[in-house]
Amino acid sequence: MEHRLVEIRRLRWRWGGVTAVYLLAIIILYTVLQRAWPYGAPRWAGLTAVTAIYCLWVVWRHLEENHRPDESTLLARFGWGNRLTLLRGLLISLVGGFLLSPWPAGWVGWLPAVLYTAADAADYLDGYAARITNHATQLGTRLDMTFDSLGMVVVTLLAAWYGQLPWWYLPVGLARYLFMFGLWLRQKQQWPISPLPHSWHRRIFAGFQMGFMSVALWPIVPATTATIAGTLFALATAASFLRDWLVAIGWVDPHTAVYQRWQRRLYWATAVLLPLFLRLVFLICLVMVYIRIDMAGWTAVFATWRLPWPETWARFWAMIGVAAGSLIMAGAVGRVMALVMMFPLGFAMLASGANVWNGTAVASAVLIMLLGTGALSLWRPEERFMYRRAGTQ
Repeated sequence: MEHRLVEIRRLRWRWGGVTAVYLLAIIILYTVLQRAWPYGAPRWAGLTAVTAIYCLWVVWRHLEENHRPDESTLLARFGWGNRLTLLRGLLISLVGGFLLSPWPAGWVGWLPAVLYTAADAADYLDGYAARITNHATQLGTRLDMTFDSLGMVVVTLLAAWYGQLPWWYLPVGLARYLFMFGLWLRQKQQWPISPLPHSWHRRIFAGFQMGFMSVALWPIVPATTATIAGTLFALATAASFLRDWLVAIGWVDPHTAVYQRWQRRLYWATAVLLPLFLRLVFLICLVMVYIRIDMAGWTAVFATWRLPWPETWARFWAMIGVAAGSLIMAGAVGRVMALVMMFPLGFAMLASGANVWNGTAVASAVLIMLLGTGALSLWRPEERFMYRRAGTQ
């Protein structure tokens, strides 16, 4: 017992160090923003502080969970995995500070996207670091889920505030909180709750949704593109949570032969056959988009951002679209290329407006992102990273 108290005391000192890092980072960025964005910096600092205090409170409250899942002995250090997760909490807090202010002009307007993209990278690396250092802890698992949910709420609110996504998209960001609230109500009523089975699709949808939300905050992505993609992500997320809810309340038993038979049929239809059709639709739409491309319009788009050599940038992204589209059709790195296609298709919308061809191309690309390229695919290395946790054999 005395040894445990000593370890808790050490962890609290380390928590104090984390708090100091959070405070220092906020002060430094506030100093920079005060010069580049003077009217918004004070509000940013206040909202960032509120979010950061919540993150630090969660860590303080659960310090006693800093042990490996199969052990009870407290670890004296947070470890690299938890440090990356704590960094993610800081980055999400910095993003949260931009709420309730107009989208800043210039380089400051890129900060929310850059910070949230860095948080996404830390989300992938924290589990990897924890596993290869044998420092995976219950605390890390809790913080990972907490910051995942917090990050989705913050970035969804911000995207809606900036007008990149419609306000009806907010329940998607709150989905996990609504789900947990429903489970809490069932527990309070002493109604049975069935455990959820492991689901790779849940992990894939969540990962690509986080990536999409990063892209939605880029100032160069038109709201029409973000809304089309967001609608499809919302439907996929709703379907996933509905399935999980029906399992949790006992209406669906995933262990029955009937369920598994229908699951196999659904997988064959949506992950093998449907992507072939989507690739064909995408090809037709992409050809029509490129037939209608006005390079002068693309150049004008890049010129409005005051970038050097706007014509060169326009041709560069047009070629990136051709290359990424060709790889999607071949079934080579298709999911990643579908994400890349959001940019040239978005530029096409900015230059010539939304139409049935570029809108359908965006929708097809998003579905390929979620479902993969299906049968007759040449090379799908990204599947290995999605179906296997980094740092595991």
